[in-house]
Amino acid sequence: MNLRQWYGDAFVQDNWRVTPHTTVNVGLRYQYMSALTDIRPDKPGSNLTWQDGVPYIFIGGQGGTPKGLFYTPKLDFAPRLGLTHSFQGRFPFVMRASYGVFFTPMDMNTWCNQRHNVPFVFPQTQQSDPYTPSLTGYNFAAPVLGSTVTSFTGFYPHSPSQYIQQWSYSLQKALSPTTVVEIGYQGSGGYHLQRAHLTNNPPPGPGLLQPRRPVKAIEFLPGTVFPSGVTVASTDQPVSTINMLENSARSWYDAGWVDVRRRFSHGLTFLTNFTWAKSLTNAPDFRSPMDESAIPQNDSDLDAEKGLACDVRLRYVATLVYNLPGVSQQGWINRLTSHWELATLYQAETGMPFTISVFGDTANSGTTVGENPIRANYTGLPVFPSGVHTSEDWFNTSAFVAPPPYTFGNAGRNTVEGPAQQNADVALTREFHVSESLRVQVRAEAFNALNHTNYGIPNRFVNEPQFGTITMGMSPAREAQFCARLIF
Repeated sequence: MNLRQWYGDAFVQDNWRVTPHTTVNVGLRYQYMSALTDIRPDKPGSNLTWQDGVPYIFIGGQGGTPKGLFYTPKLDFAPRLGLTHSFQGRFPFVMRASYGVFFTPMDMNTWCNQRHNVPFVFPQTQQSDPYTPSLTGYNFAAPVLGSTVTSFTGFYPHSPSQYIQQWSYSLQKALSPTTVVEIGYQGSGGYHLQRAHLTNNPPPGPGLLQPRRPVKAIEFLPGTVFPSGVTVASTDQPVSTINMLENSARSWYDAGWVDVRRRFSHGLTFLTNFTWAKSLTNAPDFRSPMDESAIPQNDSDLDAEKGLACDVRLRYVATLVYNLPGVSQQGWINRLTSHWELATLYQAETGMPFTISVFGDTANSGTTVGENPIRANYTGLPVFPSGVHTSEDWFNTSAFVAPPPYTFGNAGRNTVEGPAQQNADVALTREFHVSESLRVQVRAEAFNALNHTNYGIPNRFVNEPQFGTITMGMSPAREAQFCARLIF
C-alpha cells in the first residue's frame, strides 16, 4: 500500500468581554479530510455502490466512481461556544459552560480493509455446520473471478462524517489563596460512528451457510476493466460474508466530577479528582473491542446491541508532591534530611464491563473467524450473590447458560462488571549540590506500592470449563527501584 490523504483546517475565534464579570468565547472550525488514495495507478482498491437498491462492485476511479472509494464530505463545520461568569458578593465563585463539535479523523484501517477484496485479493473461507462438521480439508483451488466464492468488505461511498458533540458546566470556588474546589458535569454524544454490520449473514439454523445467505453474488459495474493476470469467468462474483463498515452507531457519555487543587505553597501541591460517569453505545466498540466481540450478535436486530461501552462508573485519582522538612535546622543532620521530595500517585476505579458469550458460532449464523458474538442466556438467578467476587468465582456462573443450538442468546451486551482496579506509586527524590555546576540526584521509587492484586477480566465463555474464573492479572506486583544520576 502507498496511501495518500489531504487534510485542511481553518478556524475563526472571537473572545467577547460582555461585562467586567462575563466573557463569551465563540469559534467556528472547518475541517476537510480527503479519502485515502493509493498513488499507484494499478492499485485503486474496490468497494460497493448501489443503483436502484441493487449492490454493485466497482474499482476505484472507473466509470466515474471516486478513486478513493469515497465521496469526501465538504460541509464539516464545527462550532464552539464558551461562557464564563464571575459571581461577586459574600461568597464569590466562577461559573463555566461550554459546547463544541469535533469531527474524528478518517480511519486508515477502513481503507486497509479494501485492499483485501476482489479482484486484487481473493479472501476465501470454508465453513460448516458446527454440529454436523463437513470439512475434509483446507485446500483452496486457484482463484477465478466469477466462480470462486469470497468474502467482501465495504463501506458506503456517501457515508457521513463521524463526530462528537461535547458539553460541560462547572462551578469553581476558591477555598484559600492556593486551594480551589470545582464541581461540574460533562457530557458527550457520538454520531455516525463506525460499526461492523455483516449484512449477508443467514438467520440461525442448521445446514451450510452459503446456500442460506440472502445475497449469493454481486455483479461488477458494467464496463469494469480488471487487472491483468486475473482469470475472469464471469462479472457476477459469488460472495459469502459481506462486512459493511457503516457510520450509523451512536454513543452517550455523562459524568459528574469534583476537583480539589492546591497550587504549590509551603512545599505542598496536590490534585484530587472524583468522577461518577456512565458510558453507553449501541454497537460493539469496533476499533477497541475490550473483552467482547467487535461485531453484533444478530445483524437483523442492531437495537439489541445497545449497552455499556468503556464504562468506568467510579474513578478517583489523587496526586501529591511534598517537600519534606528537615529533621534539624542546622548542621549535617539538616543537610542530610532536608530537600527531600515525596511524590505520590493513587488511582482507584470500578471494573470494566464485559459480555457473557458462547465460544464459537453455536447459532450457525455466519460468525467470522476470531469473533464470538453469540451471547449466553440469562437464567434469572442473581449475578453477584454473597460469596463471589473471588478469582475462582467472580460471579454466579449459574446465572447464565448456553442457548440452545441454532439460537441467539438473550443476555445483554456488557452486563457484568469486572474487577475494580487500584494502584499507588510513590517516589522519594533528593538532589545534592556538589558544586555550582555539579549535582547528584538519588531517587527511590515503588510501583504498586500497596502490593494490591488487580484481577483481570474473568473467563466470559459459558461453554468453557474455566467460565467465571480469573487466570490473569492486570498489573504486576510491587516493584521497587533505586537510582542515582549525575547532573552537570
